[in-house]
Amino acid sequence: MQIFIGNFDENISQNHLRERLEEFGKVESIRIENKMAFAEMPFENEAKSAILNLDKSELDGIILSVREARHGIINRRRKDRFGGRRSQDLKKYNRIFTQKDIFF
Repeated sequence: MQIFIGNFDENISQNHLRERLEEFGKVESIRIENKMAFAEMPFENEAKSAILNLDKSELDGIILSVREARHGIINRRRKDRFGGRRSQDLKKYNRIFTQKDIFF
């Protein structure tokens, strides 16, 4: 399972981050890019434990944001959200916002 780590300070070393993640299980790889990091953990239960325990935790004075990585997911968009690609939501969008609701 791939884990996203946001609000990442470039002063935090890859080894330091690996040590924190290995408290919860095996870490296959860590990739650091532009104030964020991606870690690969082979076992889903260990990865979920790391996410649960490290999200909003402090590492070298920085509060981390940790969650399951979403890249590679075909449709990240929630079905109950409106706006954005309205061509897919046109009927539902029109039902909610009718002409009489629009004020100029």
